Amino acid sequence: MSLLSQNDFFKMLNKGDQFSTELVISEDLGKKFGQLSGDLNPLHTSDDFAIKRGFNAKLCYGNILGCMVSKMVGMNLGSDDVMLISQKIDFNHPVYNGNTITLIGEVVNKSEAVRVVDIVLSFFNENKMKVGSGRCQVKVFNI
Repeated sequence: MSLLSQNDFFKMLNKGDQFSTELVISEDLGKKFGQLSGDLNPLHTSDDFAIKRGFNAKLCYGNILGCMVSKMVGMNLGSDDVMLISQKIDFNHPVYNGNTITLIGEVVNKSEAVRVVDIVLSFFNENKMKVGSGRCQVKVFNI
């Protein structure tokens, strides 16, 4: 199936449309993200450190959830003619290694004047607990 042209894609988007992606949080993913970001805070690298601060184990980097937004926009919306222009994420509950996180994005507004789509973000773990929430805006190019 080929991607829709951007004009058809923008017209097809409607309030209530949902898009999703899923990611298993692994030890290896956390190590790679820490190396890439340069953030080696022991809250993300040491179980003992995190446990002493009231958590069950070391925490997943919150910005890994941001990477999920990038994947959803870049790969799951259905068009290459899109660009993430803003995102905000609130971290509601801890995410740990071994969690499977599902991101569901729902279109809540569409501005034809500037060709921007507003999407509400909801992140759930495998137990259906909402671990994060937020919003993003996506620009649909007019070429």
